[in-house]
Amino acid sequence: MSKPILPAATGHPKAVWPSIFAGFCASLIGIGLARFAYTPLLPVLIQAHWFAASDVVYLGAANLAGYLVGAVLGRPLAAGLGNVTALRAMKVLVTLAFLACAFPVSTSWFFIWRLLSGIAGGVIMVLVAATVLPNVPDDQKGLATGAVFLGLGCGIAASGTIVPLLLKFGLRETWIGLAALSAILTAASWRGWPRRAVPA
Repeated sequence: MSKPILPAATGHPKAVWPSIFAGFCASLIGIGLARFAYTPLLPVLIQAHWFAASDVVYLGAANLAGYLVGAVLGRPLAAGLGNVTALRAMKVLVTLAFLACAFPVSTSWFFIWRLLSGIAGGVIMVLVAATVLPNVPDDQKGLATGAVFLGLGCGIAASGTIVPLLLKFGLRETWIGLAALSAILTAASWRGWPRRAVPA
């Protein structure tokens, strides 16, 4: 099982905000962008002759399968690495997947990275609330839960607004732009996670 987390600064209301922000960013990156940024790219991937229409659907399915695998692996991974390390690693993995997808080496290459992106998103989906909420006072748990789901919503909204803007610069540049956004959010929330875990 994943390890519950104690607050880095117990008793101070402001101490929970970095953790809430970290959870917000994790959902935005791992579920919002990693999953939904692909949808507006579907017709462009075909028009740019990166992949055939049948391959594009196949690659989308790889991402969805990755979420299922990640949901199963999330807690065992956290048991070995700890929640915070696992979440940080998954956000980095999503960032690398965006960058790798800027280079359509082959269908297999793209398949692997879309699968890994989904796995990372699935792990984040399972662990993020379990990591943030134990760090939050009872009277702020509703706010923290809402912030985590807000990250998902903002990721979906960003996928529908930022991706079309990035596509004006090119398909490869769009993937690189998504990687840069993911990297910025990962770095901004890196130290926000709770620092201490309750012993198993």
